[in-house]
Amino acid sequence: MDYEAIVVGGGHAGIEAALALARLGHRTLMITQNPDAIGRMSCNPAVGGLGKGNLVREIDALGGEMGRLIDASMIQFRMLNSSRGGAVQAPRAQADKALYSSLARKAIEGQAGLSILMDTVTDLVVGEDGSIVAVVTDRGSRIAARAVAARAGRGEERVDLVHEDLHRRRLRRARVSDAGVGRGLRRSAGREARVERAAVGVVAEAR
Repeated sequence: MDYEAIVVGGGHAGIEAALALARLGHRTLMITQNPDAIGRMSCNPAVGGLGKGNLVREIDALGGEMGRLIDASMIQFRMLNSSRGGAVQAPRAQADKALYSSLARKAIEGQAGLSILMDTVTDLVVGEDGSIVAVVTDRGSRIAARAVAARAGRGEERVDLVHEDLHRRRLRRARVSDAGVGRGLRRSAGREARVERAAVGVVAEAR
């Protein structure tokens, strides 16, 4: 077994999945086509809002990185719908795109137990029992792992797959981050984030 877990993709989801696995002690490999594009944001590089703001707080409660990254790269903050009632108000922070991506890569590179491979996953190797046992890359590598999480985004060639051998694993609770939610988003958190433990597939421990 080359790695305990492989994460395909270096976007927001890939960053959180890879860091969560490595921080739980699983030897993890992130495969991305371009390490310089890890954490690359869209043309509107905002974190927060009515929908994503809740998601960021939940990620932060599980020890995620997005809140820390926007703290360090924020160039503008505003409260949406401030003239309306509290139920529809939401904080949103605008990021320096280049700085956010640079800090995201540093977080990945600085995490113990987490490696980066510049390559493209082109195929999955399925074992006799139907579980995924390895990935095949464009450069001809065959890399074995006990778990594969494809987080390649919304491109046309995206593979939407999450595999965990749950017969030999059980979920365990993640440590709550001491850092708290991002400074801007924290201003209207209101209450603690609530996450369904059973929905957190990356928080798994080999048994």
